[in-house]
Amino acid sequence: MNFYLIRSRKNSVILYTETERIPLKTFPAPASDSPDLVDRFIARLSTKQGRLARFLKKLIVLIRDTYYKLEKKIDPMEQVFKRLRHASHLNLFYSPGLSEAEASEKFEALLIRQKNKHTFWTGVDFIISIVAFSLSLFLIPLPGPNVFLYYPALRTVSHYLARRGARHGLTIKKRCLSPLPLISDIEAVLNQRGSRREFARIHHLAQQLKLEHLPHFLERYS
Repeated sequence: MNFYLIRSRKNSVILYTETERIPLKTFPAPASDSPDLVDRFIARLSTKQGRLARFLKKLIVLIRDTYYKLEKKIDPMEQVFKRLRHASHLNLFYSPGLSEAEASEKFEALLIRQKNKHTFWTGVDFIISIVAFSLSLFLIPLPGPNVFLYYPALRTVSHYLARRGARHGLTIKKRCLSPLPLISDIEAVLNQRGSRREFARIHHLAQQLKLEHLPHFLERYS
């Protein structure tokens, strides 16, 4: 699995991997062999008859789609670390401005920070979700607020999976670190206080790297 270590402003470190951006559609037709657990569960519900199955499907899709919309406000690196938990080996690309030892050190430090961060927020959101669940028992007749009461539970799961990814990354032995000159060009653009025209160079560089979603990802850090 390929990952890209990128330094942005103030020498902060970003980790990126190419992931599929999920389109916001209402009631899609998820496949039973989808890599997403929620989609597989929805697909299984779709094969069942009965009012309860239809109700659960609509409720889960509503909560999922609401969560995807709210994800725009979440640190996009969270998705990267959630995907990292599936990696059996790791190809890490970094700027030639770093030595291999420096890149490895920054990567390890980032993993530790992210593991600690998501451990903390897993606990916080778990407590909030317990409180929210107890409140939802009194708000069942009101479908609107319940979506937002379920949100802390979804955040708990997301933080937990990101924590697992960061922890798994620390244990991966099969690592291949390689300098990549185009990353230096990306870092130069990110560290400029430039205009949108300057940032448009990111799109060109991303095309060269065949990273379709990188510009959208980096816009969150610009």
